[in-house]
Amino acid sequence: MKVFQGMGHAGFHLVFVMCCLSQVAMTQGAPGANPSLEERVFTASKVHSLLELHFLSSETVSAPDLEGVYKDYLRRVLATDDRRRFDMATIEFVAQLHNGHTFFWDTALDESNNQPLGFRAMPLDGKWVVQVSFLDDLKSGEIISKIDDAPMEAFFLQQRRYISASSTAAQRRNLFLLPFLFPAHFTLTLESGPQVTVDRRTTKKPPEKVEGRWLQPGATAYISISSFFDPSLEEMALNYVRQFHKAKTLIIDVRGNAGGIPPERLIIALMDRPYRGWLEATKRETCPFDLDQKSQSNATNAEASRSSKVVQPSRNAYRGRLILLIDGGCVSACEDLVEPFKDSGRGTIVGETTQGSSGVPFSYDFRNGMTLRIAVKRNYFPDGSEFEGVGIKPDIEVHTTIEDLKRAKDPVLEKALELAEKP
Repeated sequence: MKVFQGMGHAGFHLVFVMCCLSQVAMTQGAPGANPSLEERVFTASKVHSLLELHFLSSETVSAPDLEGVYKDYLRRVLATDDRRRFDMATIEFVAQLHNGHTFFWDTALDESNNQPLGFRAMPLDGKWVVQVSFLDDLKSGEIISKIDDAPMEAFFLQQRRYISASSTAAQRRNLFLLPFLFPAHFTLTLESGPQVTVDRRTTKKPPEKVEGRWLQPGATAYISISSFFDPSLEEMALNYVRQFHKAKTLIIDVRGNAGGIPPERLIIALMDRPYRGWLEATKRETCPFDLDQKSQSNATNAEASRSSKVVQPSRNAYRGRLILLIDGGCVSACEDLVEPFKDSGRGTIVGETTQGSSGVPFSYDFRNGMTLRIAVKRNYFPDGSEFEGVGIKPDIEVHTTIEDLKRAKDPVLEKALELAEKP
């Protein structure tokens, strides 16, 4: 189990059922085994109590009455000893809080039904469109009308209850990033007529990577960062920043970057002026950070807050023109990267609004493959405006069309190159 640094255990209050089962946590079943009745009751009760204790809802994202949905959830998990059904019921229960950083996971789902799909699709112009494909007979820009016998929209509406996200748009965007929601073997019917069979036993997950190259030698350089989950990815990006340090324009592409570890060193390497981070709020009784005097006076009885502090730039920072490319796939640590540049006006941000979800400082490990993660911290923009479920808007909005995908055209990057050519 992991808790906040410096936080004691006195704040953890379990319901009476959990008190009766205090020894169960030490004797959880083997990973992958069906949970016993005692294990199901303990896990369900623990999930409920930790959410009550730590979760801080957003003012812009509606959350249900936790007590009401818990009763229905408990009834369902008591009625089945099947591990997958228990997992799906718990995932659905937690997803009802509508927060992209609050979710339940079981590694048994990885082992049994989380092989990659081999492609990604997203809503575009009211249709479900293939964005990227690693399958030979499925191309970018193809429109999916059915999965097996289910219309694509009906399939989404059936599965959305399992998707933890801070907005409906984020749920739609993330559907194809959650392979466990799909059959191991299924057929796509395309609007153009043909059908494509997907066998996930033979698909492979694309590697996370960082790429850098000159677009205009000596003048405009480009760095694409697919993720920040592995610290080596930020290091690779920093190496490219050093390599392109004398470029007149540097384009940083973080479209589709699902976050990971906040890239603080990359921010420092690119920021040429003072900048501010997030305003933060959390429940006072479980506050993971020290409050300054101003924040203490403004915090309510239920919440604690920390003000955004000004950070001075590094003398060695890149000082050329900066352009950031973003979209709805940029989330979490990716948004931690973009926010200081948006607030300070350093560079130009091009593309589509980010997802609007960041921060997971608390994690509870059930020691049987199951994990609960809770967003106990709510972020605001430095001016106090809402971020959760809202996202970071670009300075210049550019959308990719279905025809762009079919022609392998990138209007967002084209706009960035157009800006780079201007004095």
